[in-house]
Amino acid sequence: MTKVALIEKYVVLITKFVEGTISAPQFESSYLDMYKAETEELPENIYNVLNSLFLDTDAYCADDELRDEGDLDDEQLLFSANNALEELSD
Repeated sequence: MTKVALIEKYVVLITKFVEGTISAPQFESSYLDMYKAETEELPENIYNVLNSLFLDTDAYCADDELRDEGDLDDEQLLFSANNALEELSD
């Protein structure tokens, strides 16, 4: 599988979130499932981007009443997703 084909599914999902097609909670669920199910070996630079987004997604908490220090809100997760999308597009 080519590098482009390998990351395409991630780019599609992240783009849906960044463009507002899916909500932060929908992105969280889909991204965590997709990342955990990945079976292909990722190039180190791609892995670093996707893993960083995974860690931020894992730290996301939709409920502001349950959000602790260090947890991310919708806006922070969106910022992280935007950054990841820019890095993957390079």
